[in-house]
Amino acid sequence: MLTVTCKPDVSETSPSAQNETLPSDFEISRRVLRIRAGWSVGERVRRRREAEHRFADLMIKLVEAA
Repeated sequence: MLTVTCKPDVSETSPSAQNETLPSDFEISRRVLRIRAGWSVGERVRRRREAEHRFADLMIKLVEAA
């Protein structure tokens, strides 16, 4: 009788080898400010209005759910 052993495919790299750290709040803030610095006034206004609409929609949905 023949016996076959199947070994599961396992990656050669271990998860502990990926020591990626998340950026700090300061680093995130610095990056956001750098990105925003390139926006025109019109783009800032448009983004602000869009954010206000999304926030209003979120509040409406939360009140309806309650």
